[in-house]
Formats: sequence, C-alpha cells, structure tokens
Amino acid sequence: MIKIRVLEATAIVALLSCSEAAQTINGIEARVDGGTVRAVGSACVTDKDCDPDGSIRCIGDGFPGGYCSQIDCKTGGCSADSECYILASGVRACLAKCESNADCRQGYACTDNGACDVACAESSCGDGLTCTEGRCVADLTKHPAPRFPEPACDDAPDWRCRDGATECGTLYPFEPVDGPGYTNYPINGETLADQYRSFARKDTIMLVKSAAALVACKTKGWRMGNGQVLALGDMSEANGAIPGTRENDPGHPAGTHLNGFDMDIGYFQLKGADNQLRPICMHTENGKEAYHCTAAPNNLDLWRQSMVLGTMFATDRIRVIGVDGKVGALVTVAMKSLCKEGFLSNDSCKNEKLAYEETDGGAGWYLFHLHHFHISLNKYPAHGYPTEMLSIAPQRGSLRDRDMLMRSH
Repeated sequence: MIKIRVLEATAIVALLSCSEAAQTINGIEARVDGGTVRAVGSACVTDKDCDPDGSIRCIGDGFPGGYCSQIDCKTGGCSADSECYILASGVRACLAKCESNADCRQGYACTDNGACDVACAESSCGDGLTCTEGRCVADLTKHPAPRFPEPACDDAPDWRCRDGATECGTLYPFEPVDGPGYTNYPINGETLADQYRSFARKDTIMLVKSAAALVACKTKGWRMGNGQVLALGDMSEANGAIPGTRENDPGHPAGTHLNGFDMDIGYFQLKGADNQLRPICMHTENGKEAYHCTAAPNNLDLWRQSMVLGTMFATDRIRVIGVDGKVGALVTVAMKSLCKEGFLSNDSCKNEKLAYEETDGGAGWYLFHLHHFHISLNKYPAHGYPTEMLSIAPQRGSLRDRDMLMRSH
C-alpha cells in the first residue's frame, strides 16, 4: 500500500487529529465558581482573560489580538470544539476547529487542516502561492521564471526507445536508483538491496528518466518548491506482476501495474525534505479518511508538476496520466499557461490524456491519488511499430480503439 504522511500546512506543520464540528469561537462558558473561561481561539491579553485557573493560556506571539489555547496538548486532550496541533514553532497547542472562514474570528481563517489560524497576507505565502480569502493557495496567475534565457538542456537523455518491440518491452530494474532529476527510493516494504516492486519496461524507464532530467534542468532556477527531485513509487514486479504479489499482498487493483507499463510517482511539493509519496492536501471528511483531497492541494509545487506532466504528454508514449481531482483542474490551467509562454510545446496541451474525477463517477481516478500521480504507457508508439514488430496484426480505427485492442492481447 502507499505510504501516508501528514501534510505540512502554512503555519501548522502537522494535524494530530481531525475535526468533526465547527464552533463560534467568541463564546464564553460560565464556571461553577462564578468565573468565566473563554473558548479556545478567543481574543485575549493575559492568561486570566482565557481562564482564571490558568489551564487555558493566552498565546500572543504571532497571534494578533491574542489566542486562548491549551499548551503542550495531546490528541484528544483539548476542550470541546478544539483540537491539538503542532505549530510551526514546534509548540503543541489547541486550536479552534472550523469548517469555513465564517467559523473563525476576524483576522483568522480556516486552514485546510480545519483549524482557525492567522489569516495570510500577500507577503506571507511564499513563492508559488497567493493569499485568497485568508488562505495560501496555488497561484495560477504567474509562473516563477522569465522565459529567457533558459537552459538548453541538450544533455537530457532521449525518451525514444529504438531497440525494437521485444527489447523496448523487456522489464528491467529501475537503475541506477538515483539519477538526474529522480530517485527510486525503497517503498512499501522494499529495501535498497531488494527493490522488488521497481521493475518497468525499458521504454517506460527511458521516458521517466528523460522527463525527470529535462524538468530538473529547465526549472533549476525557479524560486518556489523544495528543490528536490521526483520520487518514484510502485512499478511492477520482475515477472510483470502487481507490486506486492510476491508477498501475497497485491497493492493495486487487478489490471493495473502489470508488465511494466505503469508507475506511481510522488508529486512535486512546496515543502519538505523530499518529494516522496505523501498527501499534498487535507484528506478527511467528517473526521474520517477520505482517500482523496478534500481541500486545495496546498503542498503542490504546481508549476514543476505541470512541467513534468506536459513534458510527458509531448511524447507519443503516454496512454493516460491520473491525478487527484483537486490537482487536475489546477494543472490543466497551468499547463495551458506554460504552453502559451513557450515553456512547453503546444503538443503538451493538445492531449486528452489527463484523467481525474472531481466527484466519484466510477472511472477509478477519484480515490488514492492524493499522494502520487499515475502514468501508464501505450503498448506501442502512436505511429505504430513496423508490422513485423507487432504481436498481432495492425488494426484500423481510432487510437483509443487500437490501444484497447492491443492491451487485450
């Protein structure tokens, strides 16, 4: 199965538990002894403004108008309508739960992690993000670098496999494990000495290596993002089986990740020490795991992600690339902008091979793509192999019809 890690947010680096309800945070509760205790998230100047007993304290540093909170909390240890979070400073604190900005007091906004936190300003979001309704979201209005000068990147490896259908379709371990623009790190029970889930067709390997190297070269001067390389996830086993079959635990639906055509790859991310497969968004609904992005993907390096998708789409080998529904709409707009400005070729934006579902329509893309994008190759180049290289006779009809026929044999 896919590794799950907690998303890093703008001012909160880890969500410790999920909210199930919102609150009006200026509420005040009466105490039995005649005093009052203010709800977590209320304005304050001193600790006594929050609770005469001092169990709820006033956080002032970085919180305009003060913020009533319980410090050094643990999951489940906060008062009603609040939850325990880790702040960017490393301090654990109870923050008011919310579902929308209306649940937070003036100057505060509801984060993707469901907490009332300080509302952003234009200068506080960083490269690649913009402040919208108090929240840092992906900036679709501009890409991060001028068009010229740009690196020539002539040394990027060729994506075309010219060695014939048999050799191009032979499965190999994805090696070396580290190369220009990528890392094939151990995942899902693998070790460096036993990467049994990391076998792919030669043409799949060539395409990924080419796209990774080209994007790393073209975007090396771009300001946003964590600056890390693509991280490769599950492919196939050496015999073409679904990863995990060797251990009697296939990790993907039947019919996928077979025979080296498919690969899971972690998204380019804004924050973190690497781009390993992890959620790039909030992914809960009513306090339960939703297995898809339930809010904007605020740890997505939108422009690099759009570059790598567009680079792959410019080839004739991609059958489909699947992404989360919250990612799909963003990269579609961003790729068009990159094509218009010349960062990508027009071929990158003339395809219909990007798959995503914003609601569950049963196509299979709605769930499980919150931490990676999935690429799948055609069985043959768009212009076809020479007849003698095919395992079946060439067919007439649309590319989609031919592809479905080829994949059924």
